[in-house]
Amino acid sequence: MEQGVLQLALTWNGGQIGAAAVASTRPATTARALRGFSFERVLEFIPRLFSLCRCAQASAAQLSLQAARGLRADLAATPAQTLAVALEAIGEHLWRLLLDWPSLIGEPARQNEFLVWRKRLLGLADAADGRNGSGAAAFGACLLAWLDEQCPPRFDERMLAAPVALLPRLSAADWESHFGDDAFAEQPTFAGQAAETGVLARQAEDPEVAALLSDGRRLQARLQARYVDLRGLAQALAEPEQRSTWIDVAQVAERCGLARVETARGTLLHRVELDGDRVARYAIVAPTEWNFHPQGVFVREMTGRPAATRAEALLAGRRLALSLDPCVLFEVTVKDA
Repeated sequence: MEQGVLQLALTWNGGQIGAAAVASTRPATTARALRGFSFERVLEFIPRLFSLCRCAQASAAQLSLQAARGLRADLAATPAQTLAVALEAIGEHLWRLLLDWPSLIGEPARQNEFLVWRKRLLGLADAADGRNGSGAAAFGACLLAWLDEQCPPRFDERMLAAPVALLPRLSAADWESHFGDDAFAEQPTFAGQAAETGVLARQAEDPEVAALLSDGRRLQARLQARYVDLRGLAQALAEPEQRSTWIDVAQVAERCGLARVETARGTLLHRVELDGDRVARYAIVAPTEWNFHPQGVFVREMTGRPAATRAEALLAGRRLALSLDPCVLFEVTVKDA
């Protein structure tokens, strides 16, 4: 299925970016198209819809549907699900760090290095059944040793605009009171305001990340938070109880289930209401909808940013967009004011 493109438009006046706008060609009716589907058909359909975060999407779908059907009072993700989600997030972090970020700092992509990690990740994922703890732990130890030799690219730029709030980490049950109508999934807000999800929201209390935030260096803080996040995931491969915090689910009403899954990009929510054994309403709130909200973090941090040239404005837009980690392709354009 066509995933769509984020179109990020910057207006440059010769010295700064005067305005920024977000438009998306992502299909707005994806989850609504699931109405009338059976349990089994949803589980077949969801993995085909998403090329990224596929394990997270599949887990969220399965758990929310199971909760809506009231199959188990103590419903929780299985060790195999939490391991698959953790491995997927690790792979997507490495993809960004080794393939995408180098080109934005004038360095070659580290493709061979990425392919080695990817091969090992695929091997672990193929064997993932919740019982291969020693293999996952060994991989995690190798990743931690590698991380000890890495450091994020350095950016000293400071944000001038007031930041949007960081999305709090709520349980699936607590998210129920924040859900609105179908429009919430397309342009979500928290307490009526745009918010940021992802590595920065998850790791804001890390001392190094917190210091960068207090200094106004939010782009650098996001990069540092990605490394912190990756380190935490590597440690969690040996500690199932630690990675279990990435997924939870609740039956929030009669015939209604809600699942929360943390992904590399941020919080993913699936909420489903059933009518008999068929879907009456389905909502998916993806991290991209938070971070690229029309009044969200990309627009807020780009507007008013100094840029001496059009090329500088374009590069700043691409770097900020990548730091927010969209789950679809993005295009940044610059036009004169």
